[in-house]
Parts: sequence; C-alpha cells; structure tokens
Amino acid sequence: MQAEAGDATALAGLRLGAWVLWRRIGGGGLGDVWEAERDDGLYQARAAIKLLHGDGTTPAVARRFRRERAALGLLTHTSIAALLDAGVQDAHAYLVIELVEGLPLAEHARAHCPTLADRVALLLRLAEAVEYAHARLVVHRDLKPGNVMVTPQGVPKLLDFGLAASPGQQAGDARAGLTPAYAAPELIESDDAGTGVDVFALGVMLFELLTGHLPFGRRGDSPAALEHAVLHLAPHRIAALLDLPEDEAGPGRPRDARRARGDLEAIAAKAMSKRPAERYVGVHALIEDLRRWQQQRPVAARRDRGWRHRTVLLLRRQALPIALGALLLLSLTAGIVASTWQWREAEAARQRSDTVTHFLTELLSDGGRPGQGHSPTVLELLDDGREKLAARFSDDPATRARLLEVLSRTYMALNRFDHALPLGEQWLALARSQHDEDSAPVLQARLSLGQVQQIMGNHDAAIELLEPMAPALARRFGPDSEEVRQQQFILAADYMHSGRLADSERALERVRVLTEKLRPDDVYERADYLLNLDVLRRLQGRLDESLEVVRQTRPLWTHPDPRLALPVLVLRRHEISLMGLTAQFDGIDVRARSLVAAARSTLGPGNQFALQSASTWAATQQWQGRHADELKTRQTLLEDARADGLAADALLVFQAELLGALSRNGRPDGDAMRRLLAQAAALNGGDRRSRSLLLLADAALGAGETALAGAALQRLRERPLPSALALRGSRLDQIEGRLARARGELARSAELLAGVKDTGVIQLWVVRLDIALTALLLRAPDAAERLAAARQARPAKLPLGHPLDSVTAWLQTRLQAGRDDDPAVRAAWAALAAARGPGAAAPTLGSLGGLLP
Repeated sequence: MQAEAGDATALAGLRLGAWVLWRRIGGGGLGDVWEAERDDGLYQARAAIKLLHGDGTTPAVARRFRRERAALGLLTHTSIAALLDAGVQDAHAYLVIELVEGLPLAEHARAHCPTLADRVALLLRLAEAVEYAHARLVVHRDLKPGNVMVTPQGVPKLLDFGLAASPGQQAGDARAGLTPAYAAPELIESDDAGTGVDVFALGVMLFELLTGHLPFGRRGDSPAALEHAVLHLAPHRIAALLDLPEDEAGPGRPRDARRARGDLEAIAAKAMSKRPAERYVGVHALIEDLRRWQQQRPVAARRDRGWRHRTVLLLRRQALPIALGALLLLSLTAGIVASTWQWREAEAARQRSDTVTHFLTELLSDGGRPGQGHSPTVLELLDDGREKLAARFSDDPATRARLLEVLSRTYMALNRFDHALPLGEQWLALARSQHDEDSAPVLQARLSLGQVQQIMGNHDAAIELLEPMAPALARRFGPDSEEVRQQQFILAADYMHSGRLADSERALERVRVLTEKLRPDDVYERADYLLNLDVLRRLQGRLDESLEVVRQTRPLWTHPDPRLALPVLVLRRHEISLMGLTAQFDGIDVRARSLVAAARSTLGPGNQFALQSASTWAATQQWQGRHADELKTRQTLLEDARADGLAADALLVFQAELLGALSRNGRPDGDAMRRLLAQAAALNGGDRRSRSLLLLADAALGAGETALAGAALQRLRERPLPSALALRGSRLDQIEGRLARARGELARSAELLAGVKDTGVIQLWVVRLDIALTALLLRAPDAAERLAAARQARPAKLPLGHPLDSVTAWLQTRLQAGRDDDPAVRAAWAALAAARGPGAAAPTLGSLGGLLP
C-alpha cells in the first residue's frame, strides 16, 4: 500500500472485509493505523485496522503481514491487543486489532503514576505480557512506550507486532522499522531476534520511567547518534540526571526519583547490558528482581552487596516483627529455623524455574536446524525442544517434570494434541516414579493427561484415568476445589460421548455449582459450561434447546476477554452443526467459511480445530445433498492439513470422510480404501482408529465394496469398542444393518436398523428410509407403513430435488410395481444413479451408493 498520512481523506470510507475505515489514528515505519467500524449488519463493533505500507501482494509486505498475523494469532493475553481479523483486499494487507482506549504509556505515567512504586507496577504488567509472548515463541523486537497504550483502568496493552519474529528471521527484513533508542546492540548490528532484545528494551523503558530520560543519548538525537550511544556508550548515571530539567516529551520524573539509585538502577543496568549473556536470562528473571524490589528484598542484580545492605532491607520491611522478636527470642529462633527451611525450598524452586527458563530461552534463541535454509516455525522449535529434552535432565527429575508439563501444555494450547499426548504420558510416568499416587504432582499430571485424552476423543481412557481420582482429589485439594471442578468438567464431556448421559448431567450440574461458587464473574467459565450443556442437550436429542443454549452465548462472542477466543470458535462451530442438524441452512456457508478462516488465523496452521470445522461444513453440505461441494471442501481440507505437516495418523478420519464423499459422487477409490484399512487397523486403539474404520466401512458400502466394508468392521471389533459405538442403536448398528442388507441378510438388517437413534431431522429421514428399504426388500407386510413414515419425516424446510427425494421416489415406485423389471422402477433406479453425479454407476443396496448418509 502506497498511502501515507496525506491520503487519509482518500482512504476514509474504504471497506475491508466487514470493516469500514473511519479515521487515521496513527502510523509508523511499517504501516498506518485506522479506527474502523464493523458494517456487515451482524453486530456493532469498533476496531483498529493496521494497513501495511506497500502492495500487499509483494513478497516483502507479505512476509511482514504473515509475521504479525502469526504472532498476534498465538497471543491471547489481557495486556496484548487481540487480533480480531486479517486479510488482503485489492493489494491492501490489513490486520483488524482490538481498539484500545486510553493514553500512550509515557502520557499515562506522567498523569497517573507519580511514584516509583506506581511505575514499577506498570512495567511489571507489561513485562508479564512479554514473558507470555516468549513462552509462545514470539519475540516483539520493537518494545517502546509508543507501542504501549494504557486503559483508563490502568491496564497496559502491547501493540504492533510488525517486527515480531521467531528466532532466525532473515536479517534486514525489518530493520527499517527499528527504534534505535530502544534497540539492543545485537539487533542494530546483526538483526538478532533472540529474547534478549526484549529484555534490553524493557530495561530502557524501566530507566526512562525511573528518570524521565533515555539511558543512551538524548531525545531528539539523530538515529545514527542514538545507535552509536547504544553500541558504544555506557548508560547515564541516575544521579547525574536528577538535577537536569524534565524532558517534556517523556514520562516525566517520579516525585521520589532519588530512590531509584541503587537497586532499581542496578536492575535497569543488568537488563541493558550490551552483551546478551550478561543480561537477565529471560524476562521472568527481570520480573522476579522487580518483585524483590517491591518486597524490599535483596535483588539479584546486586548480589555483590554485603550484609549491611541486606540488613537495612530486612529492617525496613520487618521493623515491627523484629521489635517484637527482641521480646520473644525463643519464638524468633524457631521462626528462623522454619524460615531457613522455607528459604531452601523456595531457592530450590527458583533454581528449577531458572533452569526451565534457560532451556526455553535457549530453544527460542536457536536459529534452526543446520541446512534448513529458512526460519524455523514455532512447531519446529518445539519439536527440537522435545528432541533435546529426551537426552537432558535425566539426573534432575523435578526440572524434567516441569519441562514436560510446559511442553505438553504448550502443544495443547496450539491444538497439537498428537504431540501433547506422549509428553503428558511421560510427565505422568515421571511423577509416579517420584511421588505417591495420591500426591499433588501425580494428581495434576493425571488431570492434564485426562484432558488431552478427552479432547482427542479417547473417552474411555480419560474416564479410566480420572474417575478413580475423586476421593484423592477431595482429600488433597478439598471437595469444593478448582481441581475437583476441572475433573468433573472433563468427565462430563467423556460421559456424554460414551453414552452415559445421566452421569454427564450429574457431573455438569456439579460443575455449574462449583463454577458459581469459585468463579462467579468469570465469563470464560460460563461460556465453557454452556458449551458443554449445548453438547449434552444435543446428545439427548433436544436439538432446539441445544441451539438455543448456543445462541444465548452470542453476547459473549464479542467480549474482550482473550480467553474466549477458542470457546467462541467452538460455539460458532456448534451453531453451524446444529443449523445443519435442524435443516436451517440459510447463511450456513457464510458462517462456515468465516469460521474456518478465523480458526486458521487465530490458532495458526496445523491445528485440528480448523480441520474439524471444515469437516463440519462438509457434513452440512452432505446433508443438503450438495455432494460435489462436499467433495471439494473435503479435498481442500486434506490439502491444507498435508501442507501444514500434520502426522499421517491425524489425517485418517479426514481421509475416510473423503473416500465416502468420492463414493457419493460416483468416483469410488477402492485402492485408497484398502491402504487406509491397513493404516487404521495398525493403530493400537482409541477413537481415531474406531472412527476411521467405521467411516471406511460406510465409504466401502457406498462404493459397492461389500467385502472391504466387512473387513473394516471386523478390524473394528478386534479392539475394545468405545462406549458410544457399543451402545444398542448406535451408528455401528446402522452400518452393520446396511452391510447385512447388501449381503442379502434382510431379517438381520431389519433387526439392527430398528433401534437406530436419530440425531437430527435429516438423520431421522435417513433412518426411516433405511428401515423402509429393508422392509420393502423383505416384502414385510408393514413396508407401506414404513415408507409412509419416511415420507412424513422429510424436513419441510428442504427444497425439492434433494437426492433423498430420488430414493423416496424409487421406493414408492418399487412398492407400487412390486417388481424390479418394471419400466417405471428402472427409470427411478436410473435417476438414483444420476443423483450421484455424471457418469456414475448404479448404486448398490448397502447405502444406495452413499446417498443414505
């Protein structure tokens, strides 16, 4: 985009996606920022839109755009402005970001932070946001007061990730946007993107808040002069700045600025060391030192100070206790012994924390594997971390357990549960080797692993892990504890998908009670509860109530709490699925397309949620009888998944769904089905194996591959069945009923299909047609009655011409003619073949070529 500030009038009113530019509110080296309003009629909202300088289709701009979008997509923190949308339109690359009302950091500090304590507290909140970004492998690279807004409530909001990077970014790509006064020496000299550059910038901002002046050079110096000062000069001494006039362009001087000499000056100096190895090992260490200053404890930056300094600090913070202690010497002695033990425990914990931080910092600072020739992705860095962890910390199980926990939870946050699962299993095994089964470390590892198992659909494994924990959790943490609430929440979902709906109802009610008690004002937890209630009502067959529950949450969809980002995506997917199940298809494609794009933008590439959302969209197309559209959606889904590098096992279910779509379109692929059968059967167990084999059996029936369908079901029964499939009237009974019909076992087909439960209005129609087809072939006396029930089950909202209408017409014609060689029956049968697509072969009786979904 070539527009500069002078083009503001020309760009005002420009529509980008659902947003319309209103007024320009800022700009920088990489782009202009506009205030915008949403204008698509769905809801009212204001946002900040960042327009990148340059044509959005050029490689350089595209790189900056992808970098900032990817960085913001990973970050959901109260002190980081949230990414709402992104896109490229007519060469305009743009990002839609939370509009932050308030003052820039320097103005807020001058107006509302008169003391050192106020300013340190403000910087601490900002540092916590930077630490959060580093934990997700994002380095900001351009921290400065101009990139921080502070809300009227005093919450700092970090902006502008245009220079953000994973380690190893190509040199020179972003140097034009650097701010020399805040840039670390290595960033100026070599464009190094390690975490130390953000530690340095935080040190500069701390110094500026303490004194009102820059530590290197003077405000107004040329960029070259500022770069020279950062590279070659020592920072100004605070004592020398106290008598200078105030710098009106900065944050001003706090009224107690003289107190900054000593500990705070040492903290800032350590953070601003010119050599990265001499700075704090990570933002976490800087935060700890600032908290020590708040608590009037010795800071790590001045460990060389003697006992007198530490004694003065002790007397300041403990004056009254020490005075009383002089009268109670014996009690004080006992307290010192206890405090010494507590100190040793705390020091051990601190050392473990430093080791973990150092490992993660080393991981972040890795430039990538030799010979890669490209900047490593977040997932590549995490995978390197897994490989390194396998060979390290064997003699330090506590640190190893902590790192296994961090990596497992990080993969969970990135929706890469295929990696989170083995790490969680290792974490639990290590905890069990070090602690009793009812200890807190083991219980917490079991909770986390149970959550991964539940999300991956391994519900029986999750129940086996979590259900027996109830007494130990209540004893260890209390019957009304957060840990009990989490266990009941996970179990409620597992019970639902295992068919134990009454148990799920009880567990979910317990969750409601504990949530209202422990988190009465937490909008995220309320959304999560309603999300699970929606699923339960759907499984109970109460679809209209389920959709109403989802739509009750719509006011939360625009709530600023960043934790709602994923639950809102899930609720949006549930709304689409429920609209399909209730045959309310108006506007469903727009919602689905937007959801898939939002999932990839918010969660990044390679996440299961985006794939599952695309699969849900394809299912709604299938229910509408739009088989060609369904096929295209499923093909795109797999192309995206493979491009994102998902493991082969993670794609089995989606591949089986694609094979079913090919059968419905008259393009069956028997060879691919046989390959998939071998892959799925080789899995040890779990929901993925069961679902892929069941879907494969259905796809094989649609293709007329009766023997292959039978082999898939036989392999399915070689392992213990998930509870949901073992239930009478399940989807398994429906597939086996169709297979029996294809084999001519009509009595068994009728028996299996009679109890199949419906889960939606179109599904009810399908179940009734299935039963009517077998009854007709069986020449059952109630065949006409069965067909009438099927005709009555047709959703009134569906327009005529649905492929299932061809099924109904053929059944009606066949019932009236009483034989297959009647011309009218033959014509109706040919219409069934045509419903599968041009040139498709005639369907077989199993699932009528996949027309019975």
